[in-house]
Amino acid sequence: MSPQIAQVDASSSKAGRRRRQGESVPFTPAHGFTRAGSGRHQRRPIALITGATSGIGLAVARDLARDHNLILLARSVNDLEELALALEEESQTAVLICPVDLTDDTALARLVSRIDIESLDVLVHSAGMEAPGAIDKITPTRWRAVLNLNLVATAYLTSLLLPALREARGLTVFINSGAGVSPRSGNALYSASKAGLKSLADTLRQEEAGKVRVTSIYPGRVDTPMQERLHAFNAARLRTEGIMATPAYRAADHMAPQSVAAAVRLAVNTPMDAVVEDLAIRPAGML
Repeated sequence: MSPQIAQVDASSSKAGRRRRQGESVPFTPAHGFTRAGSGRHQRRPIALITGATSGIGLAVARDLARDHNLILLARSVNDLEELALALEEESQTAVLICPVDLTDDTALARLVSRIDIESLDVLVHSAGMEAPGAIDKITPTRWRAVLNLNLVATAYLTSLLLPALREARGLTVFINSGAGVSPRSGNALYSASKAGLKSLADTLRQEEAGKVRVTSIYPGRVDTPMQERLHAFNAARLRTEGIMATPAYRAADHMAPQSVAAAVRLAVNTPMDAVVEDLAIRPAGML
């Protein structure tokens, strides 16, 4: 997937209409974002979010749009366009949408070069994929695909953006998982990818001490499309083992994605002299 970049600006509804019609939109580098109505030399904080069109990434994008300009990465250009236009209406924020395959190293490097960002306040790594299955059922191809997205692409994008993060003394947030610290049977690949992500974050925190703040967030079950797929997979597996009565998926048994976004907000709002290093968040079972 070749990188494409388009901007939706709160002051440019005409541009938004052109984009819906498939016409080109002038691109403004991310460092050209300004705070609406406050003068050209005053800059709103900028947040870059991966996996921005679904689940936790979507909730984080909607929350940070209240006081940040956004650079949104995901695979689907249509989903990105719809989200950008919605955020324009909801929050009057400026948005750069960047459809890209995060596992394509060349495309990712080209994208970061085209964004031409000098300073980045917040980087949120939310993109990822589930990977259920017993170890003897997972192929090498599957191992590589999941590790490439959940770990390698995250590490590479972080390295590409480190100069901009250092310039802003910015914050990098890794959306990890409880599986990254407490692996379970049938979840080896996903747990391995998230354990690697924990090591990446912990090492980055040491290497960039005093220059970039690093937060890892470890959610429990979250009501997302990924959790629904996992539930369906596990129910099918149990049926093959002769266990036919499995509980139906219930959103009430999970946290809302907005609850994880609130944890991200806590890290973002922490004053510069401190950092939230590791934050576990679990369903309270109160609804």
